[in-house]
Amino acid sequence: MTKGSYLEISVNKRQERDSKLFPEWLIPEDKLPGADVKNVLAWPVTSGFLSLEEIEITESSARFILESIKNRKWTAYQVALAFCHRASIAHQLVNCLSEVFFAEGLAQAKELDAYYEETGELKGPMHGLPISLKDNLNVIGQQTTLGFAGFCNNPEKFTYDSSLVSILRRMGAVFCFKTNVPTAMMMPETINHVFGETSNPFNRNLTCGGSSGGESALGALLGNCYLGIGSDIGGSLRIPASMQNLFTLRPTFGRFPTFGARSGLPGLESVNSVNGPISTNLDNLEFYCKTVVNEGKPWMHDPKCYEIPWKEVTLPKKLTFAVMKDDGYVKPYPGVVRGLESVISKLEKEGHEVIEWNPLNHDRLNEILLQMFVSDGGIHCKEYAGLTDEPFFPYMEPYGTVKEMGVSELWDLQSERTMLCKQYLEAWNTTASKTKSGEPIDAILLPVTPYSGAKKGTFRYCGYTSVFNALDWPAGVVPVTTADKTVDSKPDCYVPRNEMDKTTFDEFDPDMVDGGPVSIQVVCKKAQDEKVVSLMRHISEIIGTINYWTTKSALKD
Repeated sequence: MTKGSYLEISVNKRQERDSKLFPEWLIPEDKLPGADVKNVLAWPVTSGFLSLEEIEITESSARFILESIKNRKWTAYQVALAFCHRASIAHQLVNCLSEVFFAEGLAQAKELDAYYEETGELKGPMHGLPISLKDNLNVIGQQTTLGFAGFCNNPEKFTYDSSLVSILRRMGAVFCFKTNVPTAMMMPETINHVFGETSNPFNRNLTCGGSSGGESALGALLGNCYLGIGSDIGGSLRIPASMQNLFTLRPTFGRFPTFGARSGLPGLESVNSVNGPISTNLDNLEFYCKTVVNEGKPWMHDPKCYEIPWKEVTLPKKLTFAVMKDDGYVKPYPGVVRGLESVISKLEKEGHEVIEWNPLNHDRLNEILLQMFVSDGGIHCKEYAGLTDEPFFPYMEPYGTVKEMGVSELWDLQSERTMLCKQYLEAWNTTASKTKSGEPIDAILLPVTPYSGAKKGTFRYCGYTSVFNALDWPAGVVPVTTADKTVDSKPDCYVPRNEMDKTTFDEFDPDMVDGGPVSIQVVCKKAQDEKVVSLMRHISEIIGTINYWTTKSALKD
């Protein structure tokens, strides 16, 4: 391939994708909201392009959809058709899809309907439920580019499903498309040379985050039915979920299958990528977790999954939370601070105890994680980009310049990380001396990012999420509020701690991020994934965001 060929390949790939969108659903440019319309959350519902039935279907929860298919209120085909139509509209608004296979998904739904008609039995616990997939999950008959031009038609079609996709397919889930990611899935904003940039439907001038950015941008437009699968190696589920005020779970490695998914850093095991659900509806997320683990039995299909069933968790009546308001490196924006303070206030009013959590070695843990990402000297990413002489985006420049790490150096780094993990665990255990109950805390609460929205090209700091990848602790995201320029003003005097803090502060524009989403992280110890989800529910009920994504709430913002 000659230099510059990545441009031609990318054009051809986009044309191929667009040709698979149904022409009868394509909205003329003059009927779409103009570039001056920033918030398009309500547009799919209010534009008149969806039928009332399509709105009803896509605004229903996963459980209601499954029950409606079971009692023959809707067919799997009707559900998939509504899902695809609304996704098509979402794509025209924010450019969120990478692979489109509506026709195959609808054919799959018809097969499920025929099976139900002939046997009177459902295929499985997800019979007819459409699930959205991040681009890295391989699907039989489709491509997985990871945003690399060199991966277009390479291979032309995958001949196998990722283990997770295979499990979901056996349980009756329907797949109709995959969603956009940043190049190699190693940037916190969703942009690549093949498919371009995905916008944030809260404000299309803001980034949707990454790397599961296509998923989250789609999810904010798809309604209460939305259930998608993303991945996370440094915040790739939590960052975009927070940028769109969605629910997500970054699980402990080994609870959900990752085998057979394509990676931009294959073989990296110093830190493991995990798959997890993203949804507008916490019931959808909880249903997914319980069903995939208990019914799918991922340990039978992925050699790195643990045989740990999903358990029911009973929370104590009085909980104790440790809150980290600031990681000491980059100060959060005023809207983030206000959001976290409001959560603390409401928890305390319910009788829960809140103590302070200090960011123990966060800066060093983040440094270690970044070193692990490039420990191969960027060889893999350079190889993939080199297939078409594709240039790196600025955020990925270290992959093109860093020196490969020696084995001894990597072992030392891993040993240091393990020691820091031990210190973090001890810090958790010693909170028993500070709590009224005399027991350690139930969870840590903290910001997801320092941003209450970030202008495209300005998301630079992932330190609030990546530390928990280094620890491999489960972390959930709960929507809290949105930024408000009338109260979240820029401080007149602020002395930055470092260059990253200075840049983050300098780029804060209250007008630009007005209305930007604000979420929090809920973190528990390793393998306490069920407790994280239970706490997400309890907290969101207390702060009033459990039904954030009902039609009324979504349109309100």
